[in-house]
Amino acid sequence: MSVDIKLKKLSKIYHEGDIVKGAIVVQTKDPLPHQGILLTVEGSVTVSLSSKNAGRLEAMYNSVKPLNVFSTTIEIAKSGKCSPGRSEIAFDFPLKGKNNKPLYETYHGVYINIQYNLRCVMKRSLLAKDLSKDCEIMVEYKTGEKAAPKPVSFTVTPGSIQNVKDKSEIPRFSVRGKLDSSECCITKPFTGELVVEKSDSVIKSIELQLLRVETVGSAEGYSREATEIQNIEIGFGDVCHGITIPIYMIFPRLFSCPTLDTTNFKIEFEVNLVVVFADNQLIMEKFPIVLRRF
Repeated sequence: MSVDIKLKKLSKIYHEGDIVKGAIVVQTKDPLPHQGILLTVEGSVTVSLSSKNAGRLEAMYNSVKPLNVFSTTIEIAKSGKCSPGRSEIAFDFPLKGKNNKPLYETYHGVYINIQYNLRCVMKRSLLAKDLSKDCEIMVEYKTGEKAAPKPVSFTVTPGSIQNVKDKSEIPRFSVRGKLDSSECCITKPFTGELVVEKSDSVIKSIELQLLRVETVGSAEGYSREATEIQNIEIGFGDVCHGITIPIYMIFPRLFSCPTLDTTNFKIEFEVNLVVVFADNQLIMEKFPIVLRRF
């Protein structure tokens, strides 16, 4: 015997205001008595603190409880009996935020998670174990108006590096380029180009890092942590000087979302351009970016 959740939309991607349609599928070889079938849908934002911040911000633990943004319970069937074979019981519900507040996009982070989960439970007698099934749906913002590109030109030299204490140890080099836009559409690639104009040391690789910057805050304080989402090598070895190297990166779904700034938490993103020299010394230039859906 088994219980499953079958959604009409195979992609499982929905927008606020959509009607989520599907069916509860029950399969059994013998007649299956039950005490009722319930479908519970919860949309929540769960936040946690970095272990290095927990000691000095213990008071924040009371302020980072899960935030419920969507909740509904549907009675699929009253107490009764399922016939042998396969049975399907249809359901539908509107996807709308609580108290007319907007829903957030689905996002799986390190310290912040935004998820919308369906849970079906078939209640059975005290001597029998309840049957259950979980399913996650993805919520996305509706496409808005296209934003104007905001190109960023850059030149990276020993004098521009901020994360190195002793700049005398950095080899002389110059990397210039441009990012096509610091405000990016999440469904389109992040693009640009760069040129290594000169370098006294042999270059081992040139990398592009995408980072999430998650901030959890309250009246007691806040915790801000940056963690890597992905790292792409755009130049291998001692690349030719004066040659244009394209920058191209896809934003991964679930691990990225439109930039979000709320009262209790923020989700922001950064791109790091990293040049690694043959002696494993590296230099890094940081570029804050804004993700939108347009």
